[in-house]
Amino acid sequence: MKLHRAARRRGMTIVESALVLAVFCLLLFGIFEYCRFLYVMHVVQNAARDGSRYAVVNMDKPSTFDATDYTDASGTVYPSVQKFTTNRLGGGNKQLANFKVAAFPVDETGLTLSPPVVRPKTASTATPKVYPDPFTASDPNRTAWNQTSFPSGIGVRIYGEYNPILPTFLRMPTMIKIDITAMANCEG
Repeated sequence: MKLHRAARRRGMTIVESALVLAVFCLLLFGIFEYCRFLYVMHVVQNAARDGSRYAVVNMDKPSTFDATDYTDASGTVYPSVQKFTTNRLGGGNKQLANFKVAAFPVDETGLTLSPPVVRPKTASTATPKVYPDPFTASDPNRTAWNQTSFPSGIGVRIYGEYNPILPTFLRMPTMIKIDITAMANCEG
């Protein structure tokens, strides 16, 4: 009799374990996914801030320095603003689809709005002004990234699309847009 009862109880333990394990795994994967998302957001924010500071310090470089490395007369190679910013991500950019980095002079009138808007300076004379897409190098309204002076600023914008590993399992969106802009003021 005792053997029969123990065998039944063993089957019940497996069923209970399966139910508890399913809920536990759902919570565990949810925590991992949320932490991974926060990690990517944090790294992108720091990289944008570091990139804008790097751009401000290197305003004496040519207007192509935002996307092209610069070599000075002594042979020292300075990485472009885009390359420097991407390196500051430490590989975090591999977790983003459609990853882009852009440097641009900041429009001062956007900063006077409430809330302030960090947007590219425009060459547009139209009314209302047409502001360029910082990721489009051929935009006719775009100005060079280093065409600004004290007390204006230079902005670095990072765009990417974060794709969760298990979106349907965790009831998350299949893609979350990450669009971070940081600005540093010129130093005269």
